[in-house]
Amino acid sequence: MPDEPDIRILQANERTLLAWIRTGLALMAFGFVLARVGAWLRAEGEAPGNGGWWLGATFVLLGTLCNSSAALRYWRIHRALIQGRHVVPGSAVAVSLAVGVTILGLLLGAYVLIR
Repeated sequence: MPDEPDIRILQANERTLLAWIRTGLALMAFGFVLARVGAWLRAEGEAPGNGGWWLGATFVLLGTLCNSSAALRYWRIHRALIQGRHVVPGSAVAVSLAVGVTILGLLLGAYVLIR
């Protein structure tokens, strides 16, 4: 039976999960605001066409993926800590999220400049 894991390490893993959840919620809230503002501007006759609903929906999707991958990461690391295995967390999720937000930011900037 492995030694009892250090509670501070388990709590650090939980704090990391909560930080990822906050990030995902912020992305989803921003996407919702983008989609609703676009719809409101169209209703007021201020914005022609579809507006940025697709950009808002993509931010919501990215936030959802962020939260689901955070939960998977948490459980994988939690199991490893409980079992006494060595844990090397990967950076693929963080880098993917950064690239996704960068691409969406560039698209949003282009959308604002075009409109």
